[in-house]
Amino acid sequence: MISFDGISRSDETPCFYIAADISRGWPHESGSALCKLGVTGKRPEVRCRENECALREEWDIEANLQVVFVATGQITAAEKEIADHTLPWLPEGFQKNAEWRHCSPRELARIATLIAEDRQR
Repeated sequence: MISFDGISRSDETPCFYIAADISRGWPHESGSALCKLGVTGKRPEVRCRENECALREEWDIEANLQVVFVATGQITAAEKEIADHTLPWLPEGFQKNAEWRHCSPRELARIATLIAEDRQR
C-alpha cells in the first residue's frame, strides 16, 4: 500500500513528489505543465525552490513550481521506472536523465501511482 500524506511525514522520510509550473496557467488555462518528479528527504516545497533556481541558472527558464503530489512508501523505489516510462514527455533540450516532463501533472501522478502499485504485485 502506498501512503499519501505529505503533511505528517518527518523530513528524514523519503517521499516521491511531483511539482508543476503554475506560471503558465496550469491547471485552469492549460492541460499540461512543466513538471519535476523526484524522491527527496527534504520537504518537497524546499526542493521546489531549489528546482526553480536550477531551471533559471541552467536553462534560463523562469518557473513558479508548486507541489501537486506527494507520496511515501514503495513509490519511492519506483522513481527510475516512472521516469523511464514517461520519457516521451521529456521537454526538448533536456538531457535524457533529467526528471523534468512536459505533461499533465494529474496524468503523471496517475502513472506514478499505477507503476508503484504494479510493483507491489
